[in-house]
This record gives sequence, C-alpha cells and structure tokens, in this order.
Amino acid sequence: MAKKEQKPKITMEELNKELRGYIAQIEALRAEIAVIDESIATYRAVIQTINNLKDLGKGKNILIPIGAGAQIEAKIEDPDRVVVSIGSGISAELTAEEALKYIAKEITTLQTLRTTLEQAIAEAYQKTEELLQKTRELGQEEGKASK
Repeated sequence: MAKKEQKPKITMEELNKELRGYIAQIEALRAEIAVIDESIATYRAVIQTINNLKDLGKGKNILIPIGAGAQIEAKIEDPDRVVVSIGSGISAELTAEEALKYIAKEITTLQTLRTTLEQAIAEAYQKTEELLQKTRELGQEEGKASK
C-alpha cells in the first residue's frame, strides 16, 4: 500500500506573515498610482498652458510665477516653440503641436502603467482574501483541536 504524501502544515504565523506582505504590496502599488496620477495631472496642466499661450499669441505680456508668490513679467515671443524634456536630462525643441502629441503619448503610457498597477492590486486583494479564508479555516481547526 502506497503511503499518502502529506502536505506540510502551514502555521497561523506563516499565514499572517504572507498576509502582511500582500498588504504592504497593495500599499506600495497605491503609492505608485498616486505618483502616476500626479504626473498625469501635471501633463494635463502643461497641455492647458500650451493651448492658452497659443491662444494669447505672439507679443502678449504674461506674468510667470517664480516662487514664494512672486511673479515676473515676460512677453510671448513664439508660442509655437516649446522645449520639452525627453528624458535623461535631454530636452528637445518642438512645435506646440508636436509637444502636445508628445505629452498626450506620455499620458497614454502612464495610463497604461496605471491600469497594470490596478490589476496587480486586484490580484493582491484576491490573494489576501484567499489567505484570510485559510486563516479562518486554520483558526477553526485549531479551535476544534484544543477542545
């Protein structure tokens, strides 16, 4: 007669440790999503600013905030010339339309990343629920065994 292989018995402490790991993972993913949301909001503000400057047109005077509530007057010389950071400390001069397309592409990339992170959170929540169920079952087994 073949012996039945027994699964190693998992302890409540191991379940709780794994559960805490998933909870920490969920919190970290949420923090990443918050950073992405902030970046998307910043990009959208840039889009609005580019469009507003284009609408004002060449030669208009504007006030530029320089910090601590101070502003400096400037004149729009060429609202179609936009310098955009393209990464690694490198910037490129683009037309306003090219800059708007570039920024829209960046937003799309961030939104895709956000969706991926949301899926990872959903998976971590599912694992958390499974672990909670195992914890309840183990607790019931331990309760019966102690009687």
